[in-house]
Amino acid sequence: MQITYSVILLVVCIIFPIAAFSVYFFLIRTHIKKNKSLETQKSALEKKLNDLKDIYILQSEEREKFEIEKNKVQEKNKKIWQMSETVYKEKKKVDEQIELLRTEKEQLEVEKKKVDEKVKKLWTQSMAIHKEKEKINEIKEEIEIKHREVIDSVNYAKRIQEALLPSVKEIAKCFPDSFILFKPRDIVSGDFYWFSQKDGKIIIASVDCTGHGVPGAFMSMIGNTLLNHIVNEKGITDPAEILNLLNKEVSHSLRQTETGSESRDGMDVAICCFEPGERRTEKEEKLLTKLKYAGANRPLWLIRKTLLNPLSIPIAIGGRGEKEGVGVWGEVEEVKADKFPIGGLDYNDLKKFTTHTISLSESSTIYIFTDGYVDQFGQNNKKLKTKKFKEILLSIQDKSMNEQKKHLDTFIENWRENIEQTDDILIIGIKVS
Repeated sequence: MQITYSVILLVVCIIFPIAAFSVYFFLIRTHIKKNKSLETQKSALEKKLNDLKDIYILQSEEREKFEIEKNKVQEKNKKIWQMSETVYKEKKKVDEQIELLRTEKEQLEVEKKKVDEKVKKLWTQSMAIHKEKEKINEIKEEIEIKHREVIDSVNYAKRIQEALLPSVKEIAKCFPDSFILFKPRDIVSGDFYWFSQKDGKIIIASVDCTGHGVPGAFMSMIGNTLLNHIVNEKGITDPAEILNLLNKEVSHSLRQTETGSESRDGMDVAICCFEPGERRTEKEEKLLTKLKYAGANRPLWLIRKTLLNPLSIPIAIGGRGEKEGVGVWGEVEEVKADKFPIGGLDYNDLKKFTTHTISLSESSTIYIFTDGYVDQFGQNNKKLKTKKFKEILLSIQDKSMNEQKKHLDTFIENWRENIEQTDDILIIGIKVS
């Protein structure tokens, strides 16, 4: 038993180390396998880790890209939102405009209906107007025919009036150095000049009748007829007596002396009578040395030449003195008229005209005229006026009477430019030398 125990102890001592070594070897081997497995796992894990790192890096890059894209998208979304707000506002405006247009369309439709109704009315009216136009054209043609007839009649009246006026040639025989500027405003005139010789006296007048044109022409025929009757038939030659009787006859002819008469027609007159003087020799013609003048609202103007070496020379009309002195022209002397007309409503038997007697001197110029020249409108819509007329006459005294006439005619035409002639114009100028 002791041997058995020893054997057992020996076996145990032998087996136990071997078993322990085996266990140790097994453990070591197992540990080595585990280490290899762990190394393999480690390598795998490291590989996976590296892969994960790569994946992380990629994911980080993708994330960054995503963030960038996200930011871009957000910016776009923001812009889109802003645009959407703008679009919404614009849409709202468009909607408002559409609503306004719809309202305007409705209004236009209403207006269109009204316009259509007006067009219908206008069409109806145009048809009526067309018919009226046809009637008017017919009336116009009739008026034009009548107008031509009236013009023809007035032109015929002009020829009659011109025939009644004194012959310019006859006047020139008595007054060789003279002119008559006669410019009617219309075809016929209310102004006229009158001339006659009676008992060796020469009588000439400028007459301005009320109005112009046809009414004035009728008055001029009355005046011309009455002057012929007073001077040529009754033999009256004194200017004041002529005007007194003319005033009476005109008033009676126009019935202005009757109660309730409304006739205001009359005339303004300047009348001159040249009387013969004594012969210096039997061979000489009679010399006209005295002028008598009377005026109804129309004056007589006289411009004398002041001689430097005055000679006592009788003055002849139509002839020259024995010696012509040298001198200068003085101012315009005015022989005033009586301040009342021939005829008119203020007829009064007590109204008497005055005769003015003027001694003629060498180189004097006499002017009688109506108011048409001085009353002509022209530059700056102003009348020529008396002062300017006097200045013009003084400035042309060195010209012949024919040249004076042309100058006065040209001046008044340039003065009035495109303005219509205001009134009839009549100027009579006579140079005594």
